[in-house]
Amino acid sequence: MTLLIASAHATIPANLKYADMLEIRIDGMSLDLCRQELPKLLADSPIPTIVTCRSASEGGLFEGSEEERVEMYNVALQSKHPPKYIDIEYEIAILHPLLIDRFRTEQTGIILSWHDMRGQPQDLFQRAKAMQDITGVAIVKMAWRARSIRDNFDAFTLLQSRQQPMIALCMGEYGILSRILAPKFGGFATFASATNDSATAPGQLSIEKMHTQYGIRRIERNTKIFAVIGNNVAHSDSPKFHNLAFQAAGRNAVYVPIQIPKGWEHLKASMNTLVGTVGFDFAGASITIPHKEEMLKLVDKPDQLCTQAKAINTFLVQENQSKATNTDVNAIAQLTASCTNVLILGSGGVARAALTALERNKANAHICARNTTSANILRQEFKCCTLDASEKFDYIINCTPVGMKGSKLEIANPLDILAPWLILDKSMTVFDTVYIPKETRLLRAATEAGCNIIHGQTMFQKQAALQQLYWDKLF
Repeated sequence: MTLLIASAHATIPANLKYADMLEIRIDGMSLDLCRQELPKLLADSPIPTIVTCRSASEGGLFEGSEEERVEMYNVALQSKHPPKYIDIEYEIAILHPLLIDRFRTEQTGIILSWHDMRGQPQDLFQRAKAMQDITGVAIVKMAWRARSIRDNFDAFTLLQSRQQPMIALCMGEYGILSRILAPKFGGFATFASATNDSATAPGQLSIEKMHTQYGIRRIERNTKIFAVIGNNVAHSDSPKFHNLAFQAAGRNAVYVPIQIPKGWEHLKASMNTLVGTVGFDFAGASITIPHKEEMLKLVDKPDQLCTQAKAINTFLVQENQSKATNTDVNAIAQLTASCTNVLILGSGGVARAALTALERNKANAHICARNTTSANILRQEFKCCTLDASEKFDYIINCTPVGMKGSKLEIANPLDILAPWLILDKSMTVFDTVYIPKETRLLRAATEAGCNIIHGQTMFQKQAALQQLYWDKLF
């Protein structure tokens, strides 16, 4: 079983019910403070401990001498309640090879660690072999900052080829995959923060989120992998929704966030890795901004909704073939059944889904977007009406990311940018496809004007439920 280790700086967190072990970070302490506080911290921990004094060069806070760091570790080892492990950095072990034998005791084992805060080195696998060749080490830990999701797969390869217990993790926003999926590939442990705002390394999730949202105890070698794929997935509600749905249905599956930057080459390379890696069991994904249109090029058998919209939001791998649909279309069609004259804000993949839905509902559509080239293409493709500032609209649909949490225009109103001439009134329904936050600037303005409103969360839940039905064919 992969252990879930909570990491905290010089404290015993109040809630450790989901953690198997606690890493007490002492690199922010002085030697005197360590002597005063560490024995009590070790005694007060309700679970086994690791003591770590991480150097500044490897992402920690310690900038003192090695003699001082050795003395801090001696404080831990000489306590009445010594730690289960102490963490010794590989570079120091090379310079002082007797340290491992000096620190290893019957009660305390050695974690030999290495961290690179810049990225993955070219000699990663040679380094892993050298670290595993050192005698007296209980666990080898390797961690580096991921530059793309593909770095995670080297971490998985390390775990699969390990010669002894190993922790292999990628740090940063592109490394979350390695933290959640460590149990699938036999990692000795994965690290998490004690609370949502107390991470001790970039990309750490909280122990509560790892346990409740991702169900880390249920992940094993045959678990199928689903994901939300986009360029701003950190705040997505999709993992929470879909993991709850999989758990309720008893599915052996986990749904994870996968960050892929904008651009065809990034998307193509990342998807080839996800789909093509034997043993990864990538089964499906929700596709979000900005990949809805480009993703269509990578699908073997898109359905009619995809070909009509020329964009997808739901991906499936079945019997070595990729398939896709667009549940946005049906969700939007249901929510706009009564519309007649609609203003669409935006010209991307969500706008394509909206226009396809409006075409089904036989409603007139008008487009207002910053990208005039793509807007003109959509006007011709969907036979949209000519935009007139004096036009009366019964629906306005925001299909841009303006107002989305984490976007560059998080606090903006898309109408102020795209249609400042439009005056909202109570005869209109304003529909925002952005669902985080629930109350966007656009919807607040619409409420103040007396408009009917449709929250993005309503659409999110409808299309997500349809995605679950689409993926059910795999089980």
